Parts: sequence; structure tokens; C-alpha cells
Amino acid sequence: MEIAVVKIGGRVASEKTKTEALLRDMATASSVSYILVHGGGAEVTSAAARFGIESRFVNGIRFTSPEEMAVVDAVLAGKINKELVRMAARAGLNGVGLSGSDAKLFTGRAVSDGSCTGTVTATDTGLLKLLLENGCFPIIATTSMTDTGLPLNINADEAALALASALKATRLIYISDIPGVLKEGTVIPRLDRKTVAAEIESGVISGGMIPKVNSSVEAVANGVGSVIIGGYEEEGDLHRLESGTKGTSITFSD
Repeated sequence: MEIAVVKIGGRVASEKTKTEALLRDMATASSVSYILVHGGGAEVTSAAARFGIESRFVNGIRFTSPEEMAVVDAVLAGKINKELVRMAARAGLNGVGLSGSDAKLFTGRAVSDGSCTGTVTATDTGLLKLLLENGCFPIIATTSMTDTGLPLNINADEAALALASALKATRLIYISDIPGVLKEGTVIPRLDRKTVAAEIESGVISGGMIPKVNSSVEAVANGVGSVIIGGYEEEGDLHRLESGTKGTSITFSD
């Protein structure tokens, strides 16, 4: 069974027409079992403001206060997750909405004192495998908990990576607003450990893209078939990303 973990962010996560087209792409791929991982930071920030809670970010990462954590749970694991389950049903998929807390899909630890922002420390894919074996389409919000049951907000990229690695997925697909890893304005179609190291040294890969591609290289070294980074503009783009005609594919190389 081919397993593909798809993480959505950016406009695809917020524009329903694109999300619906992506789900239709998944529904037409009979040989692949998909898992969808989503965030929803913009909606969390907006909802928190309505409750008088100001969102804080440290180096681009949300510093989730205990007060904001309640909003994160309500928006991500509640509103957005259930909207996606209903969209999946309209596309013909048997969606099941989950959070990282369910059956300990992934647990973690807080990154700093006083924050509910966390990092993954363990995964348990037993429930996911059971759902996939029974024709279900897991849709996962990345709220989770510590091993003692305290709430955590996990970065969606990190959660998707942890799940794909634990499942040894055929591919992990990051869909966002960027078309792929760029070099002089052109998408680099394929990368591996050696070329990633060379492009980082040359400065082509820089800033926030460095940890993303480095973690992708680590994932393929640990059994994920490939990691794909790219954008989604129209129906059919998922299959273009998977076939290598769109986006950047990071694969294993000796």
C-alpha cells in the first residue's frame, strides 16, 4: 500500500476552492492512501484577537500561551478539522478528523517554560494504520499533548515529518505558497543529500528553507521514499507534484 502524507499550508489551507480541488485529486488516486495534515495559524490569530489574546511569535514560531492554547484547540481540532472532514465527504473520501492527542498519534514536550508550543518526541501510528486498512482518510490537526497529558501546539511541518517517518511513507508532500526550492528564480526539480549540501554552501538554499530541506534529507535517509515541496494552483497539481513535473523532489542518494 502506497502511503502519502500531505501537509497543507498557505493559500491552499485558506482558499476552499483549492482545498476542494486537492481533495478531488486525492479521491481519484485509487492506488494511494493519503493522510492530510493541516495547521491554520491565521485563523487562530484572528480568533485569539476576538478574545483579547495577542498572539506572540519568536523566530517565526508561535509562542502558545495556556490561554491561547484553548483557542488553538477550538480552531484547529474543531472548526478547521471538521470543515475539512465535510469537504472530504463531498469529494468522495471517507474522512476521519483527528488531533495529535488521539491514540497518542504524536506526543511531545514544551519548547520553553510557560509555553504550550511543543516539539514531537514520540509517535504511535497504530490508529492511522487501522484507519487506512479500512478505507478511511485521516485528517489530522496538529494539537497534541505531553506524555503526562498536558496540551501542546505542534508545528504542522514537524508533525507531518514525524508521521511520515514513523510510517515510512512512500512520500511526504509539503504544499504551500512556494513553487519549490528556487535557484535563480527557477524551481530545482530534484535534490539529494549532496546537492542540498552544495546549494546550502552556495547560498541558493538559505533562511527558513535550510531546516526544511535538511529535515527532508533526514526523512528520506530514514525510510520516507521522497519529500516533495511545491505549490498547488489548480486541479491535477497533486499528481503533477507526485510525478515530478511540478515542485522539488528530495530523494535518497548514496
